[in-house]
Amino acid sequence: MTSDTIRERKSVRTYQEKAIDGESMSQIRNFLTEVGNPFGVPIRFDILDAKRDKVSSPVILGADTYVAGSYKRQENAELAFGYSFEKFVLYASELGLGTVWLAATIDRKAFEKAINLQPDEVMPAVSPLGYAAEKRSVRESLMRKGMKSDARNSFESLFFQGDFEHPLRREEAGKWEKPLEMVRLAPSATNKQPWRAVVDADAVHFYEVKTRGYANETTGDVQKVDLGIALCHFEIAANEEGIAGRFVRKDPQLVTTENTEYIASYRPEV
Repeated sequence: MTSDTIRERKSVRTYQEKAIDGESMSQIRNFLTEVGNPFGVPIRFDILDAKRDKVSSPVILGADTYVAGSYKRQENAELAFGYSFEKFVLYASELGLGTVWLAATIDRKAFEKAINLQPDEVMPAVSPLGYAAEKRSVRESLMRKGMKSDARNSFESLFFQGDFEHPLRREEAGKWEKPLEMVRLAPSATNKQPWRAVVDADAVHFYEVKTRGYANETTGDVQKVDLGIALCHFEIAANEEGIAGRFVRKDPQLVTTENTEYIASYRPEV
């Protein structure tokens, strides 16, 4: 997976009515058994047949296959889910397969029944899997326009130097410019872009800016899932730039607003 994959991948809601070839499905199955995350939280993936398992989404056309992800309730589970599920999404993109993160616009009870979700488990999201149609449906085009799917906040509004009082300009980001740009391009629920990052001398600290209504018992904190996606993108680009490091949870105790929560820090290995 590369930053080029991140840049080029687009959400797909309109699919060809065409079965996924056997080799690609085999590769997907193998990948889903191996994909991990920095938090060591096991993520369960289930591949579903739309007709057989009676699962659907009103915003998806033509897809026969879905992938559902779930986890047992535990610390860092949402972050781990976002990281691992995005790795799957990017891997599928490299195989020429389309995907889209779905959380609210699904028949959730049908999906939970199909994967036999247990009382101590959470299924934050699913994705269709298949070949993108040559042309988006009118409904999909209107959805993308309504959600401003291709819009992103500015670099300086998301990333900071030393504290939250000093915006980080792109030309001042140095080695962190590409990893942070890949964070900026990450998908998020209703395109809220809840991530913020503060760069200091020896680490990059990540934060979640909370929006009311995005955390509940059924889906967990969806914006923490978004942060997991962002961390995935950051690490992919950092590795490309030759910056070996790891995610740790050691709060630098920066002054933040009431709705901003510390998530994790990326520390380069010395």
